[in-house]
Amino acid sequence: MKRGWLYVMVSIAVVLISSQASKPVYEVDTYVGKVEYSSDGKIWKPIEVGMKLSQNAWIRTGQESSVMIMYQNKRSLQILQNTLIQLKSLGTKETVAVKKGKVYLNVFTKLKQGEVVQVENDVAVAAVRGTRFVIDYEEGKASKCTVVEGTVTLTRQVKLPPQVENDPEVKNLLTVQVKANQELTMTMAENKALEEMIQRSKNNLAALKEALSQSQRETLSRIMAIKNAERVLDELRQYDEENTSNGEDETEETVNKIKTKVK
Repeated sequence: MKRGWLYVMVSIAVVLISSQASKPVYEVDTYVGKVEYSSDGKIWKPIEVGMKLSQNAWIRTGQESSVMIMYQNKRSLQILQNTLIQLKSLGTKETVAVKKGKVYLNVFTKLKQGEVVQVENDVAVAAVRGTRFVIDYEEGKASKCTVVEGTVTLTRQVKLPPQVENDPEVKNLLTVQVKANQELTMTMAENKALEEMIQRSKNNLAALKEALSQSQRETLSRIMAIKNAERVLDELRQYDEENTSNGEDETEETVNKIKTKVK
């Protein structure tokens, strides 16, 4: 009997260890400046190289600070200065929630069937496969997506009433694709205006879809072409490195100068 119980306990221990070992985590690769993590978004501790960050972990960076985290050599996430994110979900469906600031996601290998990797904020959700792109989120105002490689599918964060929330065409009309060397900014004000329009037209599906189609066309017309997004990214990285050494603050004016330079 004792031997039987011992076997059961050992088996349970093996299962627990195996489940912990297979638990999806990001690992801290490098960082500079002040970078902290939290398991609950309340108590913060300094980050360390080699540290493993699991689902629901929070990360924040200070001025002139950044951190690179890696997932099984399949993708990397660079979190730039003055940014707050949460690893909202990991595994088959991975969601990184950007509360404020800028992140650069590099998906090295195409995802398997059924896998989802997305970056979200209060304005839009960016879904990818094998892609490199930057999301720059101004809290409560606007989300800018710059695609270096591949294609990003952007879906507006718009609340839908029960009458249309399960209509696939309505959902599709809130989505656009941004390709390599392109950039698009979506705003919270646009989303609010769409929500008001949807509420007014929710009982007239044909009129609603026509209005959403017009909005989608207008959004697509605002996609900006960038001659070489890779160079834009390199310039921004170089500026961040100079920032760290000389203490200057990155400004919108500087970013615009960089973009003008490579057009």
